[in-house]
Amino acid sequence: MALHIVETDGLKAFSQDGVRPRRLLDTDNVHVLLLNLEAGQSVAPCQMSAVVLYYIIEGQGALRVMDEQGRLQTGSLVIVPAGAVRSILAGTRMRVLAVQVP
Repeated sequence: MALHIVETDGLKAFSQDGVRPRRLLDTDNVHVLLLNLEAGQSVAPCQMSAVVLYYIIEGQGALRVMDEQGRLQTGSLVIVPAGAVRSILAGTRMRVLAVQVP
């Protein structure tokens, strides 16, 4: 794989109509998404067959995994195991990098 740099500051497309993930990379080995959420928006509960790493680029909110809830803030890194049901709620405008590793 050749060097691939993505400047995420230029990808600040927020929508009042709902969260629209932007795919930054999609291969057999890894999927990388950028999520831009307005305050109050959420990612509905979902279950992934992959381990997912969430890195909070900007903002604050909460992540629920099964029966646990954790606070997120700029710089937080969360690793969610495969098969766990998770959801995200933005407390402020949030930018989240999600890396799925099958």
